[in-house]
Amino acid sequence: MSFGDIGSIIRKIEGQDEEVKTKDIKNKSKDTQALFLFSSGKKPIDVAIELDLSASEVHEMQEEFWALNQQYELALVYGKIKNILPSFLKLFQSLKEFGMLNEESLSNFLKYAGHDLPELTYRMQQLANEVIDLESKKKLSIDALAQLTDMLSWYQNNIELNKQILSDLDKKINQKQYVREVH
Repeated sequence: MSFGDIGSIIRKIEGQDEEVKTKDIKNKSKDTQALFLFSSGKKPIDVAIELDLSASEVHEMQEEFWALNQQYELALVYGKIKNILPSFLKLFQSLKEFGMLNEESLSNFLKYAGHDLPELTYRMQQLANEVIDLESKKKLSIDALAQLTDMLSWYQNNIELNKQILSDLDKKINQKQYVREVH
């Protein structure tokens, strides 16, 4: 091991190596400084403030940082979803809450979303229409049952009245027969 290697290790331990890097970076372009800050774990807002960059410049630099770190797909996906990012994050949260952030669950989710979702949406609309139709039929049936109940009550009252009339007539007949038998 050389003295240079030993000195480098000592500077790293004491944090002096980072100070040297930071000083060297300050003399570089804003693009290089931004890449350094991203590699140090800084957030885009911190990079924008520290380097006095616009949001669009920081986003371009962040995408470049992802590409340089071989995160091409992340840069590509971000480019496609950045306008709908809040909805995408809600989807992510929902999947996370339901414990669906694993390969099997995501595979099933993509299967349904990609292939079956149009069919499921159509079927759901059909079922909703059927429910509306059944609710309408239920209301008609309830109305018809109420009418039948009213009619049944009317007939029961009518039967009771007729029974009373028959009973009265039967009494009169019996009285007349009694009067005839007595005379």
